[in-house]
Amino acid sequence: MKIEHYVIHILRFFGISSLMEPEQYPLHPVDGVTTVNESPEKPPIFPAPGGGSGDNRIKCDYSRMGSDWEHPDSPSERRVWLRNKKTSKEFNISTDYENEWPLGIKRKYHVEILNDTHANWDGVEFHGAKLINGTFPGPWIQITVTNKLSYNGTAIHFHGQRLLNNSLMDGVPGVTQCPIAPGHSFTYRFNATQYGTSWYHSHYSLQYTDGVLGPVTVQGPTSDNWDTSVDPILLGDHIHESAFERYYQEQFAGLKVKGNHVKGPPKMQSILINGRGGKRYLLRLINTSTDTTYIFTIDNHNFTVIEADLVPVTPYNATYLAIGIGQRYHVVLNTWPKHQRNGTDDFWIRTIPADHCSNFDASAGKYLEVRQGILYYNEKMGWPETTESEKVSYECRDEPYENLKPVLPWKVPKLSLDERGELSTPNSTIRLANWSLPAEPNVPAGPLVNNWNMMDYPIWVAYSKPTVKHLDGPFDKHAVVYEVSDNETSHEKWNYMVIIGNQTTDPGQGKNGRLVPAAHPIHLHGHDFALLQQSNKSYVNSSSLDLKYDNPPRRDVVLLPKNGFIVIAFRTDNPGTWAAHCHIAWHASAGLAFQVLETKDRFKDLLKTKPLDVAQLDDGCKAWSEWFNNSQNHWHPGGRFQDDSGI
Repeated sequence: MKIEHYVIHILRFFGISSLMEPEQYPLHPVDGVTTVNESPEKPPIFPAPGGGSGDNRIKCDYSRMGSDWEHPDSPSERRVWLRNKKTSKEFNISTDYENEWPLGIKRKYHVEILNDTHANWDGVEFHGAKLINGTFPGPWIQITVTNKLSYNGTAIHFHGQRLLNNSLMDGVPGVTQCPIAPGHSFTYRFNATQYGTSWYHSHYSLQYTDGVLGPVTVQGPTSDNWDTSVDPILLGDHIHESAFERYYQEQFAGLKVKGNHVKGPPKMQSILINGRGGKRYLLRLINTSTDTTYIFTIDNHNFTVIEADLVPVTPYNATYLAIGIGQRYHVVLNTWPKHQRNGTDDFWIRTIPADHCSNFDASAGKYLEVRQGILYYNEKMGWPETTESEKVSYECRDEPYENLKPVLPWKVPKLSLDERGELSTPNSTIRLANWSLPAEPNVPAGPLVNNWNMMDYPIWVAYSKPTVKHLDGPFDKHAVVYEVSDNETSHEKWNYMVIIGNQTTDPGQGKNGRLVPAAHPIHLHGHDFALLQQSNKSYVNSSSLDLKYDNPPRRDVVLLPKNGFIVIAFRTDNPGTWAAHCHIAWHASAGLAFQVLETKDRFKDLLKTKPLDVAQLDDGCKAWSEWFNNSQNHWHPGGRFQDDSGI
């Protein structure tokens, strides 16, 4: 059916409109972005599809491939990205993007991480912000990072990027690099081979909660057609103090400090959303929260879901979408012709915290304001009179398992009964516990604090001694290193894991003063994983598993039910050190993470071929040590420097 010509607007409010210009375009040459062509400029060069017009649009440049290729920029051919006019070969939605991709150009970006004491994201002045180029969210992709913070290191992780054979660019302090010292820079170099939308954020302690994050889009085909696309929509939460000031509530919840019981964990105070509108929209949704899984819905509208976590899926329809922390979705907004709107032109956009997967302060109001935007069909822009869409579930759970069918199928090798038995490892179980903080130079061990862990110990990374610099160990038990064997050199080898929730406490009820969420968003770096099973039931034993091997859902963030389990599998074809962690920021800081050291010997050989990257690693660690060893650089000179996991 032909879509009518009408205007749709999405209104930003609660102070968010002041954060950026009316439209935030990708960085482009006039903003200091250098593009490097390795061949004379020739077709195919074209503006990013569906994004309006003007010189500010980023240009897709495949001139290295020769002039025989063309991009069919048509709303009816979104499944095809490039087509060879002579041979009819295509890069399309069915192309195996893990093994074959078109040749683009180099893009060089430079950003600065800045202190900022004048942020106002939700109508309340926020004095603890740390921002990229002075804006929130940060600009729409960048690579070279300069740390201009006063008391923090930093590092940037490009969430969901596979980074094949490029672990040193993963941006995790204590794992893949030392933190970027104040006044110093780090250049992240990698090939962007996956397409879709994701985000980048600081992986230094709780820094992204304070604002160090932004969206990333890699243009490519989609599994359904659409008319126009809009800027990424970031769904977040916010507290009015620095996360570093509130983290003690996670550490000491239920414990006595100076004779008083600490009530915790930290509570969020507002919802944040940014967005704009167009025609028949491709919406790019990203949950960048600290603590909240969201239900996203637009009154009286439905969506067609076409991508989850950079994985194109067979299109399916939904009236609402459950989005865990770190998860991303591409959806096509299905709009109504005028004669079917019953005289209504204005509709609420709602971001609803999922039941028992959020923790908002009571001061936010008895009913937290979930109406975070307005969808307009004309320029009159009145207040909507619509009520919520019908049949919206607020349950904290992933999208239905059976709906997430990857367009590019995987067949995972089946486990024998004996191999299944190896999955029944008790150290893959999530636990709450207490421990004493490790000693630091001139600071004794302690105090006793809370932790989360999933491999017997809470993680605690050593910023000055990242794992990548001592691959042969021995590893401290709190490094929580899980080694994947390198005895098998085949790139078709797989690793299988079961992770068990193990929390029988009723969701939303405290456990010794601590909040147990209905689900943990578990994120694995450097890989998509196949989700062989996801269950709300308690794990019994390996023989009771019902595993799906033929094209199971795959993604890089999955919600682990609190007393259920997940079984995941990933190819061991990406040598390196990779973090895996809960993406509730408070939990990761409290230790809920581990490291995957993948095919160590192959990784050591790979590093010998990357002298530039290794030199940058060494120079960065030297700069960090020089800065860190002068205690006058610290927020508390002579006191404890690191009071969380570092992840």
